[in-house]
Amino acid sequence: MQIVTSHTNTDFDALASMVACTCLYPGAVGILPSHIMPNVKAFLAIHQDLLRIRPRKELDLEKVSALIVVDANNWNRLDRMEALSTRKTLDIICWDHHMEGVTIEGTREYREEVGATITLLLEEIVRQDTPITPMQATLFLLGIYDDTGCLTFSSATHRDARMTAFLLENGADLNIVTAYLADTIDDSHSRVFSQMLATARIFEMEGLKIGICAQPVESGLTMLASLVSKYREFKGMDAVFGIFLTDQNKSMVIGRANPRSIDVGLVVRALGGGGHPAAGSAVVKGSDLETMVNRVVQLIHDAGQKETLVREIMSDPARFVVDPSLTMGEARKIMAQEKLPALLVCDKERFLGSLSGETFAKAERSGRLDTSVKGYIKSRISVAAPEDTARKALERMNRSDDGLLPVVEQDLLTGVLTRGNLILHIYDIQS
Repeated sequence: MQIVTSHTNTDFDALASMVACTCLYPGAVGILPSHIMPNVKAFLAIHQDLLRIRPRKELDLEKVSALIVVDANNWNRLDRMEALSTRKTLDIICWDHHMEGVTIEGTREYREEVGATITLLLEEIVRQDTPITPMQATLFLLGIYDDTGCLTFSSATHRDARMTAFLLENGADLNIVTAYLADTIDDSHSRVFSQMLATARIFEMEGLKIGICAQPVESGLTMLASLVSKYREFKGMDAVFGIFLTDQNKSMVIGRANPRSIDVGLVVRALGGGGHPAAGSAVVKGSDLETMVNRVVQLIHDAGQKETLVREIMSDPARFVVDPSLTMGEARKIMAQEKLPALLVCDKERFLGSLSGETFAKAERSGRLDTSVKGYIKSRISVAAPEDTARKALERMNRSDDGLLPVVEQDLLTGVLTRGNLILHIYDIQS
């Protein structure tokens, strides 16, 4: 088995580089270290099922025949891979932009001084004309921006900028990128931020605290989305909308929200823009600030009334359900045949709990695949209710190791919410 991995405390450059390798090396499986950065964890909570990666805890080193290491040059930075360092016949490929402290010597090395490792891999993707999806392009742009400070760090090169343009041409979504990254601000942006703090209007709607920051700004300011994010964090708002009138008679509307707030995407799409529930933006021509404020406030109220409920996006749970009378071996066979991330155990319709891949691996190691699933059911897991909002479910999915949420009402299983359901909802894709 050929695997690709990176350093612990995995950042976006590391994750993006791992995913890029799964595109360039058919059959390679990404191995995600146990410790990852919080913003990366939030991204994976929704997108992991779309990526060919698995947790480190599921890896048997004895099965590894080739190793690809990205964004790391030292064995000590990897997650429990030391045993591979002494395997003489192991094929090791290295992709990295760190030039000092190298202890991993590869049979093939691609190590150059650029702003981000993903830049090197993207150049190879371009050379091989390897297709990528808009979601992958967005992740790859997160990798470049995370390691180069949105191309503002001195380590950024023309090669990073060139690959940034390539990603934007291939559908990278800047709304999503800015939602997951935090940026520093210069003096010009600091003045705008100070004005936001002094003049913002704050109101409450159904227990949510929402801010509207409206002011004229000079054209050419490139980090207004970061200011809106910083304002929301600084003031502890559930949602914030920045309305910035430029000297070209255009209003930029930028929204940011937490997972329990309103759907920003609904608001900005009504203005002709784009985005997802936590972040979005639109450009509106020819309206004064007061008109835009009133319009945005009305759209916020409309979005609150249109909050998507779990029952509207959940799937039929039938293919996930097994009977408690089955053995672990029988249940594992079903999960493998159906290619499911986990199984849900029900006695008739009464929900008992779940079975994960890790649980089956434990049963196999102890030679107990012939025993009943009853002794392995995990009952204390995150669940959703049919009347929960999609935002609430999104927050709970972030705590789910299995990538799905059982939908339970009065102890009865009524549906299942998968990462795929949330992807379709977040990106406003009609299934």
